[in-house]
Amino acid sequence: MSAITPFKISGSIIDMTGDGVWPHMSEEIRGQLIAPFFQVDWKVHDISLQARDKTNDGALNDAIADLKMHKAAVKGPTITPTMEETKKFGLSQKWDSPNGIIRRAINGAAILRNTIEIKGIDKFAPLMNDVTIVRQAVGGIYGAPNVSIPGRGKLKVIFEGDDGSEVVLVENRKVDSGVALLTTETDSSISDYAHAVFQQALAMHKSVIFAGKDTINPVYDGRFIDVFNKIYNESYINKFIAAGLTFNDKVQLIDAVVSKIPQGKLNGMIIALKNYDGDVVSDPVAGEHKSLGLMDSTLVSADGTLLADPPHGTAPDLESAWHEKKILLANPAAHIFAYAEAIRHKAEINGQPEGVELAKKLKLAVVATIEAGLKTSALTGDLAKDKSKAITGQQFIANVRDTFADMIAPAGTKKAAAR
Repeated sequence: MSAITPFKISGSIIDMTGDGVWPHMSEEIRGQLIAPFFQVDWKVHDISLQARDKTNDGALNDAIADLKMHKAAVKGPTITPTMEETKKFGLSQKWDSPNGIIRRAINGAAILRNTIEIKGIDKFAPLMNDVTIVRQAVGGIYGAPNVSIPGRGKLKVIFEGDDGSEVVLVENRKVDSGVALLTTETDSSISDYAHAVFQQALAMHKSVIFAGKDTINPVYDGRFIDVFNKIYNESYINKFIAAGLTFNDKVQLIDAVVSKIPQGKLNGMIIALKNYDGDVVSDPVAGEHKSLGLMDSTLVSADGTLLADPPHGTAPDLESAWHEKKILLANPAAHIFAYAEAIRHKAEINGQPEGVELAKKLKLAVVATIEAGLKTSALTGDLAKDKSKAITGQQFIANVRDTFADMIAPAGTKKAAAR
């Protein structure tokens, strides 16, 4: 690889390293792949279960404080322990999900999952291409009161205002023994969600639709589209028109939308959904595509804060290879995408268009490396067609490095990276 002067990204980017083999994968990606091309001031925080337990969650709180300041971060896969795992790891308590804590702390508004498109990989829904599913990061049924109903009777819902006013919202809902769930949304959280969606649409150059079920919930789902329309018309319509993008001002019925995704009728679009809807739909899209390992995932806030993280788990079955032989067997593709996205976002915040384009090319280098590897089986074991020729995560990272170097080399100096 010929000498390349690393592009300096102004400011700092946070790296929250997680559990299992992923802190080692993070170190490999930063040192072997990122450092030759980008000069980045990484603020590295260990938010593993052991670090959280040792510091009474101070490790996670410190990472969040840095994220609030610097607005761009990578997070590795983490474990939210079960009671059994709490005992197994010798933890002082059962720690809550770091993802939920981070979302609440930075007022996370939207979670985006994008399909990473690879030529030569057979998708389960071959017509589907370049789909982005967006869900609220907060709100809906998550944290909503859900209670048992003791017998036959009626429910009454009363709103008591801070000013002492009182309004009966539901007076005579007849019920029998069973359960009840009270979901709520705030106009401010829906507004934050809309801003985050439209901002990301412009950054990704994608049109947007919002899908719900206003035929069943005209007030609840209708409020989303009212707020989305207001935010769009006040702040984004001219930017969308200039970019050649669209936003449909009517609620798209979610069942119709979901049926169209695998048919390839919503390719290249952002599909915005309520929190639970998006949580449910994003996984089938990942499955129809190929796997969570070939998905790009980000958490964004209305104020421009972004956290990029691979959506897959910690792959505990691959840990022994690391502990015994220092071999990383996991596929680092989604993790590399997370680093590239954090760098792209920071460069965009800084007004560094060259850094933005380099980060985008790093993603393309991952795709090109996989496509080349499909012909030779020089891929990690989950993707290699001939498992006997499968390579380690470290080797994959090195191949991406060579591909990227060749991709950005000056004309006349390029040579295909050896495989």
